Amino acid sequence: MFFNSLSELPHFIQSFSTTIFVIDPKTLIDLKPLITIEPTTTDSTISVDHVRELIKLTEVKQTAKLFLLIRHAERLSESASNALLKTIEEPGKQIHIAFLTEHPDLLLPTVRSRAMLFRLRQKNTLIQSPTVPASILDYAKKLLVADNTTLISLIDEITKKKSKNDQDSDKTIILQIIKATIEIAYKSYFKTQNPKFLKKIRGLIAAHDAISKNGNKKLQLLANLIS
Repeated sequence: MFFNSLSELPHFIQSFSTTIFVIDPKTLIDLKPLITIEPTTTDSTISVDHVRELIKLTEVKQTAKLFLLIRHAERLSESASNALLKTIEEPGKQIHIAFLTEHPDLLLPTVRSRAMLFRLRQKNTLIQSPTVPASILDYAKKLLVADNTTLISLIDEITKKKSKNDQDSDKTIILQIIKATIEIAYKSYFKTQNPKFLKKIRGLIAAHDAISKNGNKKLQLLANLIS
């Protein structure tokens, strides 16, 4: 998902419980109260002890919004990242956690899969976003709006879909459909502010994470999308 201006950051952070922004980690964030953790030196990591202090804050019932910011998130140690997993999945109603990094690929996949990732849209760039095939987009649109009965038959159809490209596996096709659905769901949420799209996004991300790890494609889609 892309955003157009740094001025949009507060809106995105407040709209989701956990977010990752691919931007300069030193970017100023105008939100209060804001608690920040970051590496203590230019070559140090963010230790599990730093993270535990953050986790303690999430365990206290909040009566107002609290914003937690992790700068240079790619420098979270593996133990610190693992310690955060439960917290970033369910941080609490009033708590919003944001990661700032220029290297999202260095984050653990289990962290990335539990957060909404946003990139700043580059102006005047010569690099064009890849075009989503019409067949993938069609499945994504259907997957987003289908009721439970339709979802069951649609998921059965999607998981039986065979790739026509030797370079793409059947799993790759399904992951492409899920990613396209997430993109459409994001746009639908920001246009309507309807929380049902957030619920759909969370289910899609969970299914994507499980299928990426070779989970059963049909069972994961059914378990995470049928309400």
